[in-house]
Amino acid sequence: MSDTKPTRRIPFWLTLSVMANLLLVGLVGGIALRAPPAGFGQDGMGPRRPPVLDTASAEDRMLVRKIMMHAFRSAEDEVAVRRAARVALGEALQTDPYDPDAVRRAFNALRTSDEAVHSAIHDTLVDRLAELSLDQRKALADMMSREPGERHRRIRMDQGRRDDGPPDRD
Repeated sequence: MSDTKPTRRIPFWLTLSVMANLLLVGLVGGIALRAPPAGFGQDGMGPRRPPVLDTASAEDRMLVRKIMMHAFRSAEDEVAVRRAARVALGEALQTDPYDPDAVRRAFNALRTSDEAVHSAIHDTLVDRLAELSLDQRKALADMMSREPGERHRRIRMDQGRRDDGPPDRD
């Protein structure tokens, strides 16, 4: 009898290469599917508009957008201070040994800077909201009377899902 070696039909390195390529395609495909849609609408707004703008005309959307952008730009200095407060909080959390007083001070500075940002935006909005019609202000009032994310929670509840908040600690 002669010794015959079994031969592989597909070389091992080719199998390994195909598996690596499939993994790479899966990663790129997953990233592409998770990414938010690119681009903005004709009015400059993102694809997901705030509910106040759902039924608004293009002119109304542009007016509200203009007012909101002006309000956010008016708080640029306060936003820079808040950004620095977030960095300081991150640094305080990373110190070793842990210093609860430093973290408490950093949280206090962040809270104060948050209030300053909101105050600057609100002051600008108070002055600029007179440009809106009564119907536009009513729609804005409806939106602002809810907590952030409340609309989404209500939608999930309507679909039969429960949103009880964070889990209880044992």
